[in-house]
Amino acid sequence: MHDEPDAVTLLEAMATTLSDSVVPALSGGVQHEARVVANLCRILARELAEAGPDRDMYAALLGHDGQLADLAAELDHVIVSGKAPPETLAVLLADVTRRAEITKPGYTFTDGT
Repeated sequence: MHDEPDAVTLLEAMATTLSDSVVPALSGGVQHEARVVANLCRILARELAEAGPDRDMYAALLGHDGQLADLAAELDHVIVSGKAPPETLAVLLADVTRRAEITKPGYTFTDGT
């Protein structure tokens, strides 16, 4: 399961918009602040591309490391092939629960019920 566009793609789009459209339209201190924010978006995108809960869970399940999109595609293939490890359901449930809690905190039952 992989949300599109992912956070990395969104942050890169934000950085590009700020750098290419917003920064040139500004001047002085505000222009500098917009340039800094664009740079922060790029830093966050780079950090998110390297690690994250989804990537870590998928890598552990598949037994090797890789980029999130590649791991998600491989996991999809493994599930479709019927060769998914027994712990796949627990990993997917944890992933869905984490995403639901981000979207609507308190929506899921986290006490095991």
